[in-house]
Amino acid sequence: MRINCKDLACPEPVIRTKKALESLPENAVLEVEVNTPSSIENCKRFAASQGCEVREEALPEGGLLLTLIKGYGCEITPEPAKATGMARTLFIKGDRIGEGELGKGLMKGFLSTALELDKLPDNIIMVNEGVFLTTKPEYAAVTEALQKLEARGVKIYSCGLCLAHFGIDASEVKAGMVGNAYDTMVMLTTTDVTTL
Repeated sequence: MRINCKDLACPEPVIRTKKALESLPENAVLEVEVNTPSSIENCKRFAASQGCEVREEALPEGGLLLTLIKGYGCEITPEPAKATGMARTLFIKGDRIGEGELGKGLMKGFLSTALELDKLPDNIIMVNEGVFLTTKPEYAAVTEALQKLEARGVKIYSCGLCLAHFGIDASEVKAGMVGNAYDTMVMLTTTDVTTL
């Protein structure tokens, strides 16, 4: 089976890939055409998380053809119905907590202080202006704190749609990786969430 996910906004490429994989038997092959950096990484990451072998090749007209091999015993992991209380996610909706310079200082202080905690969040998700914290030079101190959290095992995601909205290229993300709406919703519905 082959599906075309070129030029689709997040999370559509992952959702279409998920649905196609669900319809296929074990050891089947799914070819997915993608052409944006975020859709390429998100589809590859999703397929690998489901136990699929992932191969890639350049398409003549641009983009990549991802070949996903659904392995024996590979089942699409269903999303749990409710939070387990075990994993923790920090959901950051902006570049500050509150207003103005005080709000920027609070964000820097909170994320820097997180490095001193015994129990770190498992995930940090950046949406809206929160993506500035992983990309913009004026937030270098916050980016450095996020890099240190990442080095300690915290998974950090910057919303791909938000990056595109602000004209920020995925290559500008200096901490973590580009995330997608599907993974974000899974984390928000299966982990304990704190919103800043």
